[in-house]
Amino acid sequence: MAMVADIEPASLTITPGTAERFTLTIRNEGEDAETYLLSAVGDAAEHVDIEPDSLLVQPGETATATATLHLEATGDPTAGELAVRFQVVSTDRPDDVLVLGAIARIQSSGGVGGDVDAVLSPPTIEGRRSAATLIEVANTGNAQVDADVAVSAANLEFTTDRQSVALAPRSSDGVGLNVKARGLLWRGDPVHHDFAVTVAPNGQPAKTLEGTFRQLPLLPGRTFIGAIIAACAIGLAALVGLGVLAWNGLTGIAESAAINEAQTETPTDTPVLEPVTVVTELDSPSDPDPVDGIELAIAVDAEEAPEDALVAVAVSWPDELALAGDTCLGWADSASGDLRDSDAPGLVRPGDRCLIDPAAFRAQADLAFTAPPEGFTGTITARPRELVSLDDGRITEVDPGIRPSDTAQLEIATEPPPFWMAVEAYRPDPESSTRLFVLAVHRTVDASTEDAEFSFRISAPGFADPPNLYGASLQYGAPACILVPEADVCVVDFPADVAPFDQGSGRWVGGALETQYIFMSLQVPTDGSASGLVSFEPVGLTQGDRTLGEVEVAELVPPVSGPVVLGAEVFPVDAQFDPPAAAPGAEVQATVRLTPAIFDDRTAAEDGSRLIRVHFDWPADLDPTADPIGCASYDGRERVCTLDATATGEIAPIQLTFTVAEDAWFDGTFDAHLWSKASVVTYPPQDERDLAGGAAVPGGWPIRWEATEVQPLEFE
Repeated sequence: MAMVADIEPASLTITPGTAERFTLTIRNEGEDAETYLLSAVGDAAEHVDIEPDSLLVQPGETATATATLHLEATGDPTAGELAVRFQVVSTDRPDDVLVLGAIARIQSSGGVGGDVDAVLSPPTIEGRRSAATLIEVANTGNAQVDADVAVSAANLEFTTDRQSVALAPRSSDGVGLNVKARGLLWRGDPVHHDFAVTVAPNGQPAKTLEGTFRQLPLLPGRTFIGAIIAACAIGLAALVGLGVLAWNGLTGIAESAAINEAQTETPTDTPVLEPVTVVTELDSPSDPDPVDGIELAIAVDAEEAPEDALVAVAVSWPDELALAGDTCLGWADSASGDLRDSDAPGLVRPGDRCLIDPAAFRAQADLAFTAPPEGFTGTITARPRELVSLDDGRITEVDPGIRPSDTAQLEIATEPPPFWMAVEAYRPDPESSTRLFVLAVHRTVDASTEDAEFSFRISAPGFADPPNLYGASLQYGAPACILVPEADVCVVDFPADVAPFDQGSGRWVGGALETQYIFMSLQVPTDGSASGLVSFEPVGLTQGDRTLGEVEVAELVPPVSGPVVLGAEVFPVDAQFDPPAAAPGAEVQATVRLTPAIFDDRTAAEDGSRLIRVHFDWPADLDPTADPIGCASYDGRERVCTLDATATGEIAPIQLTFTVAEDAWFDGTFDAHLWSKASVVTYPPQDERDLAGGAAVPGGWPIRWEATEVQPLEFE
């Protein structure tokens, strides 16, 4: 490589609504004059202008360009670290590519009064002994805010769902508040009890909300006096009736009087049942570990529910989570209302209704989700929908129904561990004797991060040859293992304060994450049918002066595994251009075909396998004419196509249409690539009976894996 590049400053601070500048310096260390093309890549690319965007540099000389980062105030970008990356390409040697990285720290855009607002909804509540309201807290700013919630009242007892809320930028949340009078009010006029709620966001002024609980008497004043008069009248009538009965017994007319009374008795109307109030609460550990997954409890309070009635609670969760287990008495389909088949795990979908017995000693259901190790923030909601009975596998709605109930919300956030691994089968080809895997080893970094060495062991199924770790490489071909102490153990390094372009290895550093992408292959037979897992387990970690052994590092870093299947594709992703070559200005169409996870020619490896999303990427020479066709939804900024969930069956192809840029540069060998990466989430079977067709999926089958296809488009 005949060029050296640098960026100054390596990090800067920027406030939304302003602009900051980087200086890009390119030095030509070759023997010929070269032109270098500069472009911004990654998430910050749309906010960056480079002037000039090409540099002609003579041998031994240096040239500079200015990159201006603009952050519009109207977009209100999220506070935190933004990775700003630049790509430098030589026009004479397109394969010579350098990537420069810097960090922009986005400041909070909050004003003097703060970004958090809160209201009581409603502020005035009433009841004979207790009532409930909702403390609604909204964060209108661009930074994460934690707010403490406190309640004060002189003559009331109170409980809240929780004592604090964590609010993501531009989000809101609610805290349920239940107030209770210290005693009953038997008669008289209603009594007003005032209470105050304080919402104290960290680093911002506290908000004080005033509320009133209007306690109603059991018997109003006039009703109480009327009741006494009525009681006296009833007592007098009873005495007269006893005298009449005695007299009738003597005169023999008692029977006749009884018959007449029965004939003139007024029929009693059937009482109308009032809807039942149901209160739902969500609770979860405050700091869940993504390795252990996410556990939460849904509790219901329905004292007025009829005997043997169950509460059907609609539960929703983000796509990034997968339901791994629950203690619901059953699940009702959100569309049909029918009971889900308990022998078909993984078919429960967000929005389905968990059945809970409100009369049980623990009137709640526990749910367990798997979560991605790279960290996660999302909201889980639960809302009671109806009262039902469950008889012989059938769900029937019962009277009196449920009053309109508030939705319980719980925001879940997990932090990535210091080190973690992820693996995917890269372009698996069932006809090839080579299975290529990509192992990503990630490190969460900060300003004090020291040099580190991470060791892992690879285990392959018996039908595959032992891996050759000396042949494992990083993205640009550099050896991945700095040391192979054992035939199946690889040691990778994470030097501190070393820029990616100086390493020349393909390591990526951005934001708070440093990643080693390690490519390794397994040799497998091409005949027969077999299946297994390739597994990667941590065995050692040295960071600074601290060294961890196999047992200690195993507790810190979870192992990962990926499927190896002979005789069938695990998760094929096929992309094709039509036509396969195009000239500047021409239109070209790409078709991406996907298949849910299949296993050894069976319909599905596990019931409930479902596709979640496909992430596309393409170079600037390709200009999309419209959003992809075939997506349930499409995020144009992130280039992510989300598909409808599917348990089995085929998926309609996704079609993308591009126009080749008029100024697309080529020399007869250059081409553009469409990058398609599909992610799938599966639900683990409980036993072999849960597997479709009895497929023998090995233990430890991954909850989540990915497949990638890179398709070139040649330029004419």
